[in-house]
Amino acid sequence: MPSKRRAVPIFSLYGEAPAAAGQTDGVHIEDIQSRSRKYLWKIGTHRHALLSQCVVVSAGPVTATLDETRADLLGPAVMIIPAGTVHSFRFRPDTDGLVLTVDLGRLLSAATSPYHASIEALFAGPRAIHLRQDPELAARVRRLLDQLRYEFRQPGSWAAPVGSWLALSVLWILAHGTQVHGTAEFHGTADAERLRRFRRLIEVQFLEHWPVQRYARDLALSETSLNRFCRRVAGCTAFDLIQHRLALEARRRLVYAGSSVGGIAVELGFKDPAYFSRFFRRHSGVSPNEFRRRHHGG
Repeated sequence: MPSKRRAVPIFSLYGEAPAAAGQTDGVHIEDIQSRSRKYLWKIGTHRHALLSQCVVVSAGPVTATLDETRADLLGPAVMIIPAGTVHSFRFRPDTDGLVLTVDLGRLLSAATSPYHASIEALFAGPRAIHLRQDPELAARVRRLLDQLRYEFRQPGSWAAPVGSWLALSVLWILAHGTQVHGTAEFHGTADAERLRRFRRLIEVQFLEHWPVQRYARDLALSETSLNRFCRRVAGCTAFDLIQHRLALEARRRLVYAGSSVGGIAVELGFKDPAYFSRFFRRHSGVSPNEFRRRHHGG
């Protein structure tokens, strides 16, 4: 019989077909009510393969289940949902708040590296954070999210950097402002810990272009078992996760490094610049030169 985890649906946004790597919106924001109202205030159990979420409840109740652990919360509160987390919500008509959805890899490519660690730490695992004792932080985050929602509605907002900057600001403020606050009991499951170990190993070795088999060996798994695990937990293969990290590094270097596209290809371990360009287009939707041009004002 298939496991319950295997049957959990994967969405882009709840109710919408999942997007492929490189085809997700970097930032999306909407109010809680706009989607939950359509589903009678219940967002069923699901997960996102590539997208992470930050659900900010300004007022009203929510029952959240993250990786099979349940908590009842009353706003102001924030829930952090890393990609791959199985989650569901039950709201009420008087629940007010906003849902920020990001492709964390793409978003961090717009930030300088000193700011990556704190935001990545914020998404190290699923958790819910009470903000009742810090109304100033809750109000500050809500103001920025309201501004982000306003910018998100402007024509051509998808091509403007303002949304990414505001989203990064929200996540950075939350990362630093919530360190002293109580966290609801959302402990990482064995699956979540194994996924974190794999991601940490990718972070150390992705420039070496290790084959999946070698990653599996370091994790004391067979290649088949690692791929089966990644499909079940992250919604993609182990190879996809490795390639996603390599594409992220390529985007970062195209934005912040002065090397030519060919030089960056060599730095990233690609012997053929043409193959690197095809790889980059497959993961980012545009050529390396076009990506760099857009990020440097045309």
